[in-house]
Amino acid sequence: MANLWKTILLAGVAIILGLFALGLGNDPRNIPSPLVGRSAPNLDGPALDEGPPIAMEAFKGRWLLVNFWGSWCGSCVREHGYLVALARKTASRPDFAMVGVDFKDTRDGGRRFLAELGDPGYRHLFDPDQKIAIDWGVYGAPETYLVDPSGIVRHKHVGPLFDGWFEKIALPIMETKP
Repeated sequence: MANLWKTILLAGVAIILGLFALGLGNDPRNIPSPLVGRSAPNLDGPALDEGPPIAMEAFKGRWLLVNFWGSWCGSCVREHGYLVALARKTASRPDFAMVGVDFKDTRDGGRRFLAELGDPGYRHLFDPDQKIAIDWGVYGAPETYLVDPSGIVRHKHVGPLFDGWFEKIALPIMETKP
Protein backbone atom coordinates (compact mmCIF):
# COMPACT_ATOMS: atom_id res chain seq x y z
CA MET A 1 0.00 0.00 0.00
CA ALA A 2 2.89 2.34 0.85
CA ASN A 3 4.40 1.76 -2.59
CA LEU A 4 1.09 2.68 -4.25
CA TRP A 5 1.02 6.03 -2.43
CA LYS A 6 4.65 6.71 -3.34
CA THR A 7 3.86 5.94 -6.97
CA ILE A 8 0.78 8.23 -6.92
CA LEU A 9 2.81 10.98 -5.24
CA LEU A 10 5.66 10.67 -7.75
CA ALA A 11 3.21 10.67 -10.64
CA GLY A 12 1.53 13.81 -9.24
CA VAL A 13 4.88 15.56 -8.84
CA ALA A 14 5.89 14.53 -12.37
CA ILE A 15 2.63 15.90 -13.80
CA ILE A 16 3.04 19.21 -11.95
CA LEU A 17 6.67 19.54 -13.09
CA GLY A 18 5.64 18.70 -16.65
CA LEU A 19 2.95 21.38 -16.64
CA PHE A 20 5.40 23.85 -15.13
CA ALA A 21 7.95 23.07 -17.85
CA LEU A 22 5.33 23.60 -20.55
CA GLY A 23 4.45 26.99 -19.04
CA LEU A 24 8.07 28.09 -19.07
CA GLY A 25 8.01 28.01 -22.84
CA ASN A 26 5.15 30.50 -23.05
CA ASP A 27 6.08 34.13 -23.43
CA PRO A 28 3.46 36.36 -21.76
CA ARG A 29 4.19 38.97 -24.44
CA ASN A 30 2.58 36.64 -26.95
CA ILE A 31 -0.74 36.41 -25.15
CA PRO A 32 -3.31 37.90 -27.52
CA SER A 33 -5.18 40.95 -26.34
CA PRO A 34 -8.98 40.82 -26.36
CA LEU A 35 -8.87 44.50 -27.37
CA VAL A 36 -7.37 43.86 -30.79
CA GLY A 37 -10.14 44.26 -33.37
CA ARG A 38 -12.42 46.08 -30.94
CA SER A 39 -13.11 49.72 -30.13
CA ALA A 40 -10.39 51.27 -28.01
CA PRO A 41 -11.38 51.95 -24.41
CA ASN A 42 -11.78 55.49 -23.18
CA LEU A 43 -8.60 57.51 -23.13
CA ASP A 44 -9.84 60.69 -21.51
CA GLY A 45 -8.13 62.06 -18.45
CA PRO A 46 -5.90 64.64 -16.84
CA ALA A 47 -2.63 65.57 -18.47
CA LEU A 48 0.70 64.89 -16.77
CA ASP A 49 1.66 68.51 -17.45
CA GLU A 50 -1.55 69.78 -15.79
CA GLY A 51 -2.55 71.38 -19.10
CA PRO A 52 -6.00 70.84 -20.56
CA PRO A 53 -7.34 67.30 -20.13
CA ILE A 54 -6.58 64.87 -22.93
CA ALA A 55 -9.49 63.32 -24.82
CA MET A 56 -9.45 60.44 -27.27
CA GLU A 57 -11.75 62.44 -29.54
CA ALA A 58 -8.82 64.76 -30.31
CA PHE A 59 -7.07 61.89 -32.15
CA LYS A 60 -10.03 60.61 -34.14
CA GLY A 61 -9.26 60.23 -37.83
CA ARG A 62 -5.58 59.48 -37.22
CA TRP A 63 -3.60 56.40 -36.33
CA LEU A 64 -2.78 56.63 -32.65
CA LEU A 65 0.09 55.04 -30.77
CA VAL A 66 -0.81 54.74 -27.07
CA ASN A 67 2.19 53.99 -24.86
CA PHE A 68 1.72 53.05 -21.20
CA TRP A 69 4.78 53.80 -19.10
CA GLY A 70 5.94 54.81 -15.62
CA SER A 71 9.03 56.39 -14.13
CA TRP A 72 9.42 53.27 -11.98
CA CYS A 73 9.83 51.05 -15.04
CA GLY A 74 13.36 50.12 -16.15
CA SER A 75 12.18 48.91 -19.55
CA CYS A 76 10.48 52.28 -20.08
CA VAL A 77 13.83 53.98 -19.58
CA ARG A 78 15.37 51.74 -22.26
CA GLU A 79 12.44 52.34 -24.63
CA HIS A 80 12.24 56.10 -24.19
CA GLY A 81 15.00 57.03 -26.63
CA TYR A 82 13.19 55.15 -29.38
CA LEU A 83 9.91 56.93 -28.60
CA VAL A 84 11.65 60.31 -28.77
CA ALA A 85 13.16 59.40 -32.15
CA LEU A 86 9.84 57.99 -33.42
CA ALA A 87 8.00 61.15 -32.40
CA ARG A 88 10.51 63.25 -34.35
CA LYS A 89 10.36 60.91 -37.35
CA THR A 90 6.56 60.94 -37.51
CA ALA A 91 5.95 64.58 -36.52
CA SER A 92 5.14 65.58 -40.11
CA ARG A 93 2.65 62.74 -40.64
CA PRO A 94 -0.87 64.17 -40.44
CA ASP A 95 -2.30 60.64 -40.16
CA PHE A 96 -0.37 59.60 -37.05
CA ALA A 97 -0.26 60.75 -33.44
CA MET A 98 1.29 59.50 -30.23
CA VAL A 99 0.13 59.79 -26.63
CA GLY A 100 1.68 58.48 -23.43
CA VAL A 101 -0.08 57.27 -20.32
CA ASP A 102 1.99 57.63 -17.17
CA PHE A 103 0.33 55.16 -14.83
CA LYS A 104 0.88 53.93 -11.29
CA ASP A 105 3.22 56.86 -10.81
CA THR A 106 3.51 60.23 -9.11
CA ARG A 107 3.22 63.43 -11.08
CA ASP A 108 6.69 64.46 -9.91
CA GLY A 109 8.10 61.07 -10.92
CA GLY A 110 6.62 61.33 -14.42
CA ARG A 111 7.82 64.89 -14.90
CA ARG A 112 11.30 64.06 -13.65
CA PHE A 113 11.44 61.07 -16.04
CA LEU A 114 10.65 63.31 -19.02
CA ALA A 115 12.98 66.07 -17.84
CA GLU A 116 15.90 63.68 -17.42
CA LEU A 117 15.35 61.48 -20.49
CA GLY A 118 13.86 64.03 -22.88
CA ASP A 119 10.32 65.04 -23.65
CA PRO A 120 9.23 63.39 -26.89
CA GLY A 121 6.92 66.30 -27.64
CA TYR A 122 3.59 64.50 -27.45
CA ARG A 123 1.15 64.70 -24.57
CA HIS A 124 0.89 62.30 -21.65
CA LEU A 125 -2.10 61.36 -19.57
CA PHE A 126 -1.60 61.05 -15.83
CA ASP A 127 -3.18 57.86 -14.46
CA PRO A 128 -1.93 57.37 -10.89
CA ASP A 129 -4.82 55.11 -9.91
CA GLN A 130 -4.47 52.98 -13.07
CA LYS A 131 -8.10 53.50 -14.08
CA ILE A 132 -7.17 53.98 -17.74
CA ALA A 133 -4.57 51.22 -17.62
CA ILE A 134 -7.10 48.76 -16.18
CA ASP A 135 -9.63 49.64 -18.89
CA TRP A 136 -6.96 48.92 -21.50
CA GLY A 137 -5.95 45.64 -19.84
CA VAL A 138 -2.40 46.75 -19.12
CA TYR A 139 -0.59 44.39 -16.78
CA GLY A 140 2.92 45.74 -17.06
CA ALA A 141 4.97 48.49 -18.56
CA PRO A 142 5.75 49.38 -21.15
CA GLU A 143 2.78 48.35 -23.25
CA THR A 144 1.87 50.00 -26.53
CA TYR A 145 -1.30 49.93 -28.60
CA LEU A 146 -1.86 50.96 -32.19
CA VAL A 147 -5.36 52.33 -32.78
CA ASP A 148 -6.71 52.94 -36.28
CA PRO A 149 -8.39 56.17 -37.41
CA SER A 150 -11.85 54.79 -36.63
CA GLY A 151 -10.87 53.96 -33.03
CA ILE A 152 -10.30 50.21 -33.41
CA VAL A 153 -7.30 48.66 -31.64
CA ARG A 154 -5.19 46.99 -34.34
CA HIS A 155 -2.11 45.91 -32.40
CA LYS A 156 -0.76 45.47 -28.87
CA HIS A 157 2.93 45.31 -28.09
CA VAL A 158 4.12 44.17 -24.66
CA GLY A 159 7.59 45.27 -23.65
CA PRO A 160 9.80 48.03 -24.95
CA LEU A 161 9.48 49.08 -28.58
CA PHE A 162 12.67 48.39 -30.51
CA ASP A 163 14.57 50.18 -33.23
CA GLY A 164 12.65 49.64 -36.45
CA TRP A 165 9.38 48.71 -34.70
CA PHE A 166 7.42 51.38 -36.57
CA GLU A 167 8.64 50.21 -39.99
CA LYS A 168 8.44 46.50 -39.21
CA ILE A 169 5.18 46.34 -37.23
CA ALA A 170 3.14 49.55 -37.43
CA LEU A 171 3.54 50.58 -41.06
CA PRO A 172 2.42 47.23 -42.52
CA ILE A 173 -0.70 47.37 -40.34
CA MET A 174 -1.32 50.99 -41.28
CA GLU A 175 -1.00 50.15 -44.98
CA THR A 176 -3.53 47.32 -44.84
CA LYS A 177 -6.17 48.71 -42.47
CA PRO A 178 -8.43 51.76 -42.92
